[in-house]
Amino acid sequence: MKDNKGFPKESEEKKIGGQLCGFVGLIGRPNVGKSTLLNKLVGQKVSITTHKAQTTRNRILGIWTEKNTQIIFIDTPGIHRTENLLNRKIVAYAENTLGDTDLNLWIVQPCLKNSNQNNCFSVLHPEEQDILQMLSNKKKRTLVVLNKIDIISKADLLKSIANLNKLGEFLEIVPVSALKSNNLDQLILSLKKYLSPHPFYFEHHQVTDVTERFLASEFVREEIFLRLRKEIPYSVAVVVEQFEENSKCIKIACVICVERNSQKGIIIGKKGEMLKNIGSGARKKIQSLLGNKVFLKLHVKVLKRWTQNELHLKSLGFK
Repeated sequence: MKDNKGFPKESEEKKIGGQLCGFVGLIGRPNVGKSTLLNKLVGQKVSITTHKAQTTRNRILGIWTEKNTQIIFIDTPGIHRTENLLNRKIVAYAENTLGDTDLNLWIVQPCLKNSNQNNCFSVLHPEEQDILQMLSNKKKRTLVVLNKIDIISKADLLKSIANLNKLGEFLEIVPVSALKSNNLDQLILSLKKYLSPHPFYFEHHQVTDVTERFLASEFVREEIFLRLRKEIPYSVAVVVEQFEENSKCIKIACVICVERNSQKGIIIGKKGEMLKNIGSGARKKIQSLLGNKVFLKLHVKVLKRWTQNELHLKSLGFK
């Protein structure tokens, strides 16, 4: 039985042990710090991060649990305008998340343009304008997270908050620095106020729902983003073909799919040096995550125009 606000009555809350739980979507344009924020909140690297935009391709859960509260954060790819088939699918993941959450965090960077009440829309990047329109019916279930406050002055912080306040009646505007872990405790306290009584969905120790196999492939892709430039990282998919664990070590074999032979040559590098460096960097991250010795084998394969081919995308998991 629920009260007129949709929350369980006190008798029901007692049955679930007074637990609060909910799904919170992280929404924003590329490179605003969604994945960094997720990793900092859950205290572990569950989503890869680089200085390049559009690094995240999948919806990834990060689970924060403390005493009687569990918050399940959903990291989403950056919402951007695109004609590329792969990127359209990626953006669709993020857009669909809005319908699956109890609350949303709209992560934005400082909004320093001058505006007036009649033209508050102008303070936003065009892709953020698209997101605001998507959130038009969800403002009362959305907190705005003003990220990267460590790079602006107090005066600019106040100006940004004033500009964001003109955009609509959001639940709250919370300024943070995900990179520096500034004000994240306040963000958690704010979220707790809007959670409903509900049993936990996950065990207390769980910090994500993705598999170790998936994280291994993501760490390989992260190394490619960090070490290669231009379009190469965006033309890469990583598939784990072997993941065998025993008491002594974990054997992992991955295929790196690219679109052209020239890309294959760049990833392998002179005398295989680049591929060796990618493997070495990824192996260290996987070992740190899994706490066991890792043997990592990488192979590069050309899958022509896979980012534009529906069948290839499906075979690589982009449905």
